[in-house]
Amino acid sequence: MTTTVSNSTRTIGGFAKADNNQLSSLYQPLRVVDVADALDGIGYFNIGLMDREVRPLWVGMKFWGEAATMRCVPANKPMWKLDSTDDIVGAHGIWFEKNPPARMPTDLPAGHVIVMDAGGGPEVGFWGSENSMGAVAAGAVGIITDGYCRDTAEVARQRTPICSRYRGRTIIPGRIEAVETQTTIACGGVQVNPGDIVGADDDGVIVVPQEVAHEVAGHARAILLSDMRARKKKYDALGMTGDETVDAALVEAYFADV
Repeated sequence: MTTTVSNSTRTIGGFAKADNNQLSSLYQPLRVVDVADALDGIGYFNIGLMDREVRPLWVGMKFWGEAATMRCVPANKPMWKLDSTDDIVGAHGIWFEKNPPARMPTDLPAGHVIVMDAGGGPEVGFWGSENSMGAVAAGAVGIITDGYCRDTAEVARQRTPICSRYRGRTIIPGRIEAVETQTTIACGGVQVNPGDIVGADDDGVIVVPQEVAHEVAGHARAILLSDMRARKKKYDALGMTGDETVDAALVEAYFADV
């Protein structure tokens, strides 16, 4: 659970309070495991559990948001030999001019999570330290791909929220093409639709189908609070100082209006 203080108001995941009209706000304090247990509880066993190899690139990452999807495929044409250092530096622009990619909509609401089906192609660092910051600047709170990310030391240093299956070295031209956005995709072995709730933390990535997301959030909240209270008793018995992971009062206050 990530809490921040802004204008003297404590927020969780950027929200001051949970709001039934803002679906992702219902998930901000939750752990991936709470949501997994809640999905089990309604009979959605293993649905939404993304392959465990798709993981946050740095420890302590956590985010929840509504999915914005992208589908990629391996490029079926090679990149040509470039003539100068300037062209090599500008290879992406040269490639995209001849092979325009599908682009994410520019009107996505802040708080979305980009989820990319990498298409199972060759090693290619589609996401890196620079373009991922552009996605965050455009309102993304997380990026998930079942392919590669490169510049991973910089990604970790920047605390850019990326989950990937692999760490890669190469660049896009001649290797991968984005062909479709905001459609049903497969990522990490699960179906993802625009508007599904997607979350990640140190335990991995999970997807909640939009049609059950409100119900799941309610069950998961109860699971989290039960666990926090039980752990707080253990903290007290062991003489441990409490922290936000056992601060049930904070979570209860956050959800007071729903």
